[in-house]
Amino acid sequence: MNVKDRKEREVDNETIAGILRRVIAENGRDHIGGYAFAIACLMVVAATTAFTAWISETVINEAFANKRGDVVLLVCFSIFAAFVLRGLATYGQAVALSKIGNSIVASYKRRLYTHLMALSIGFFQEKRSAHLTAKINQNISGIRDVLNMTVTSVARDVLTLVGLVGVMISKDWLLSLITFVGAPPLLLGLRYISRRLRLATREAVEANSRVLGAMQETIQGISIVKAFTMEDELGRKVEGIIKGAENRANRIARLSERTAPLTETFAGLAISGVLAYAAFRTIYSNVAPGALFAFVTALLLAYDPVRRLARLQVSLERAAVNARMLYEILDTVPHQRDLPGARQLAFSEATVEFRDVRFSYGNGEEVLKGVSFLAEGGKTTALVGPSGAGKSTIISLIPRFYDPQSGVILIDGQDIAAVTKQSLRNGLAYVSQQAYLFEGSIRDNIRYGRPEATDAEVEEAARL
Repeated sequence: MNVKDRKEREVDNETIAGILRRVIAENGRDHIGGYAFAIACLMVVAATTAFTAWISETVINEAFANKRGDVVLLVCFSIFAAFVLRGLATYGQAVALSKIGNSIVASYKRRLYTHLMALSIGFFQEKRSAHLTAKINQNISGIRDVLNMTVTSVARDVLTLVGLVGVMISKDWLLSLITFVGAPPLLLGLRYISRRLRLATREAVEANSRVLGAMQETIQGISIVKAFTMEDELGRKVEGIIKGAENRANRIARLSERTAPLTETFAGLAISGVLAYAAFRTIYSNVAPGALFAFVTALLLAYDPVRRLARLQVSLERAAVNARMLYEILDTVPHQRDLPGARQLAFSEATVEFRDVRFSYGNGEEVLKGVSFLAEGGKTTALVGPSGAGKSTIISLIPRFYDPQSGVILIDGQDIAAVTKQSLRNGLAYVSQQAYLFEGSIRDNIRYGRPEATDAEVEEAARL
């Protein structure tokens, strides 16, 4: 099995049904009222659409055969009322689903931010931050799209199609049977397209995240770019990444738009065949045209829901891939959880002791090999050594940015692995080698360390 086939097999295992079940389980209950209202509106849309097709037989027969103007006026008024009702219902479901979708997106943004804050620094060093941010921005709407497309397709398109097919069968069951003979080949073709589109969508998301990541990293490191005249070299690199993303986007366009010739061909055959059949029956068999006109109207109105349903799996595949990639981040288990029963760290002399500490980054070579020392409280302890000796690593282990592979780190005789990270870090002052400012004023940045600090305390900290 080659790499491409293996990737397709892996992506195929990420079923839409599994993603849908998880999305509904996590969001359905919170928005059940809004979805119930939207579904009710969509049912009204479906019912009024089917009613328009069904009543057209009465219009044709009463107007052209029986010539009863009073009945025609009543029927026309009912059609007008149906369209008004459908317009109001369409507005209601659109607003309801938009509000629910916006709420879901906001909820997952909050959830993602909280989860990212719980992950260790090692996670962010393994994942390039620019790529991670770009991937989140692209994929977070996938959750909303999976739910909204499912609701609108089931409550509007499926119900509308069922109603219109019912009208068609009631007017001419034999013609209805003939019309839908071509449906199975159409469904098989769409299934093949959607399976290929799933892998292409995942590759496109990855490619776009690399594009946005490269741009973000260039902006953040613009002084280095300028200092070393890296513009041309980086430009060539980014051009290649952009070209790759463009090719993947074009592939998705070719795959997703293949549904159009399939559905259009099917619709063209069905509609032209029905019109020819209706015309010959009226001309040569002197059959009243009302029933056949109603059948044709139902068939024409059924085209839109059929077209949307034909594209549904393709659209759901794309949304499900986005949702799956978002869940990959949410399902990442934090490596540095507090131990059960972890206690608050109590400070007294502020001594820091390392006992035979060993540490390596990932599966790399050991950076610290049995380090032991005691830094007494109230005194200055300097770590001296060449670049790469492990000085920054030792500092990173004290606030538990990482955990050692073996050995013990003690503060005032307490193992920092057995205390809560929050109490540990609240008692430490940390000055990074790289000054980083968050959005806001200098005063705001200083106060982040202690939000309750007064202006005088902030200014004193700035002077110090």
